[in-house]
Amino acid sequence: MVDTQRVETAGPRAADRPRSRGTRHISWDAIRVIGILAVLAFHTTFLAPHTLPGFDLPPAPLQMDFPFGASLLIVISGYFAAMTIGRQPPLRWWLRRLARLLPAFWVAVVVIFVVSIALRPEGFYRPSYVDLAGNLGLLHTLLPAVEYIDRAHWTVPVQVCAFTAIALLAWRGKVRGRAATLVMWFVLLFPLALRYLFMGPGDTPPTWVSMIMDGTGLNRAHLAIAGVAIYRWSQNRMTFPQLFCMLGVVLIAHDKHPPPGDSVLAFAVALVLICVAAYQPVWDSPVFTNLARPIRWLAGISYGVYLMHYVIGSIVARHLADLGVPWFGWIPAYLATAVLLGWALTRWVEQPAFRFLTSRLDAIPARTGR
Repeated sequence: MVDTQRVETAGPRAADRPRSRGTRHISWDAIRVIGILAVLAFHTTFLAPHTLPGFDLPPAPLQMDFPFGASLLIVISGYFAAMTIGRQPPLRWWLRRLARLLPAFWVAVVVIFVVSIALRPEGFYRPSYVDLAGNLGLLHTLLPAVEYIDRAHWTVPVQVCAFTAIALLAWRGKVRGRAATLVMWFVLLFPLALRYLFMGPGDTPPTWVSMIMDGTGLNRAHLAIAGVAIYRWSQNRMTFPQLFCMLGVVLIAHDKHPPPGDSVLAFAVALVLICVAAYQPVWDSPVFTNLARPIRWLAGISYGVYLMHYVIGSIVARHLADLGVPWFGWIPAYLATAVLLGWALTRWVEQPAFRFLTSRLDAIPARTGR
């Protein structure tokens, strides 16, 4: 979800790969673009028409009803979190991740809240100030009384929890090698055990189980684990049979942990694609060469697009439909709104906030970041 790094070709397998001029490869940008386009397609053609209160529009004739894009983006975040965590003290690394993630999220929440109140069509959901405070405090997955300002924002608390856990485990370098593998297995199996014991079909789970699983994002921890596992495999820290077994359990977890109920098959194909990029990040196909500029541009604003697209795009679509615009008019308007607002959020908030905060952080001596 978050563009946390410049991609590097590294590790024992890198010696046999063709070298590129830079450290950022089109392969990872292309996968990010696939992820964000999958999110937009699912939300535009299926989720908003079927579930968003007040949308009141018939779905498009062609519907993408197999979601996987948001989960794919979190796997990528897990991959690059594993790549970058050893390059600086864990506390400094964690603060840099939050500096990239949270300012844009907070601004997006406020903007969506204002637009939802000022421009919402008749019957459209109206968030409260309690919802605003809860979302700004990342409590929208933890407290049932707090409604989502934007349903797509379920990923942000998951990423914050994942980055926090990775930083804590990397503290003073005590969890590595076999110990790291055991921790990863525990994080995969513990939520499955909780679901089997307390969250069976028809069961009303205890409040503490719901808070742990849904509120902290533990039921989505397998997404970050998948990214970490693929990175460790790409560095020869994990064998292919170990990776195969772990990703198999990741797919089981993905099937057993709703919501959001992604397509396991589509997600499995996405994992294979990430493995290909991890093993061979240099893609020399003419298709990627010719489309390099738009792919990199859209990948660079993908987090902003993700944060801004769902509610505001749906409001624009509903207003156009009320004016008689058919689906082949309001869907492009929805997408154009998402890209325009995502670009603005990236250029005017995410990037300058990150530069400002990290410049202050980098001025602190490294020893204080440990």
